[in-house]
Amino acid sequence: MTSALEEKLRTAFSPEQAHLLAEVIREAYDDLVKAKDFNELKAIVADLAQAQKRTEERVDQLTLTVAELAQAQKRTEERVEELAAAQKRTEERVDQLAAAQERTERAVKQLARQVGGLSEALGGSLEDLALEVVPEILEYRWGMEIEFCDRDTLPLGNGEYEFDLVIRGQVAGRPILVLGEVKSNITESEVERFLNLVAQVEAPEEIRPLFFGYRVERAAKALIRDRDAVMVTTRGKYFP
Repeated sequence: MTSALEEKLRTAFSPEQAHLLAEVIREAYDDLVKAKDFNELKAIVADLAQAQKRTEERVDQLTLTVAELAQAQKRTEERVEELAAAQKRTEERVDQLAAAQERTERAVKQLARQVGGLSEALGGSLEDLALEVVPEILEYRWGMEIEFCDRDTLPLGNGEYEFDLVIRGQVAGRPILVLGEVKSNITESEVERFLNLVAQVEAPEEIRPLFFGYRVERAAKALIRDRDAVMVTTRGKYFP
């Protein structure tokens, strides 16, 4: 570029002047180019600064988001630990309830055995009491002469049945067979059942059904009267 410019300048100036002018023009051109590059560089740097600023802002946002996520994760982990602890307590409580239920079941079974034994003992005591009380009541009420009084098994139409109380004797010279049912609480269904059993007994004597116990339901009492049976309580009360 400089040699061509000098050739043109030599047409109007001396070689020394042409060379000097060419150098001045070259330096001015270089300065202009450098200035132009510097301005572009400044613009680029400014753009890069803006981009960096946006990047830093984005990084700050991401940092905040990560911090929030970390806090949320921490709270989640704490909640999971709380739930795990609650589940453990629940499982322990379930185990305690299961153990308590097992103890209760054992206690109920034991109580059932005790009640069963008490019932058997009570039933035996009632039967023994009936063997003592009923004959005296019948002697007083009917003028019955007692010939036999005890538990006994009698044949039925389709088998046999052990009666709690069997009394044989005479009333005004007539043979009487008293068949008794001993229960602590006399119910209507038990009265009906026992009367059906008595109806199956075949004997040469006159058969009279009798009930003995602590209590009798009102409906059972009415049925006893309707079927010509009698009731004797443990207190010695008699009613037809």
